[in-house]
Amino acid sequence: MKKNILFLALAALLLPAAKLNAQIGFHAGYAPQKLVVQGPAVADRESASTFYHGFFGGIHYNFDIVGDLGFVPALQIRMNSASGNDGQYETQDWQFIIDLPLLLSYDFDLGHDVSLGLFAGPMLSYGISFTRKYKDMTTHAADHSVNRYGDNLAYPDMALRRFEIGAEGGLYVEYKDFMLFGGYRLGFNDLDRMDDQTTKPRGFFVGVGIN
Repeated sequence: MKKNILFLALAALLLPAAKLNAQIGFHAGYAPQKLVVQGPAVADRESASTFYHGFFGGIHYNFDIVGDLGFVPALQIRMNSASGNDGQYETQDWQFIIDLPLLLSYDFDLGHDVSLGLFAGPMLSYGISFTRKYKDMTTHAADHSVNRYGDNLAYPDMALRRFEIGAEGGLYVEYKDFMLFGGYRLGFNDLDRMDDQTTKPRGFFVGVGIN
């Protein structure tokens, strides 16, 4: 509960940033990810992973620190989805996440209103919902759903933590107020509630933005 309150407090700090002489921008893009699982359940391999298609959108702020160095906090929502079929069940996953990237950026002016930049920093994430829907392909029983954030105690091996600490980095090209960017994101903390296995997210992202 304390982590949830802390995350919401940090996110709320971004809302009045316009009053602090920050340049406001908007961004959106594609961010697929893998949930990589390691543990006895995948003992015959080094790890197993599930691939998710992901899309995100949000607002960011540009603060000048010194010279071409800047601080870019952002607030965004991300949606992940995946489908699977093990012969008995068809599954469909839907995950919604709030992200709070806290990035440093550095600009290289190329002239003619074009700049190239690098960015990197930590990212805090909070899972709003994560539902897996099952469709039985053999007995054609009624469809049922599982909350993967741990509210369904009948499926403890699927329970994940909502709070995630990670980092991301990448580069961008900006022309006037239009920006193209891309990078890689990596989760640090274990999202799995099981003691004998770990689950961590990772993935690349690409997007566009307006400052």
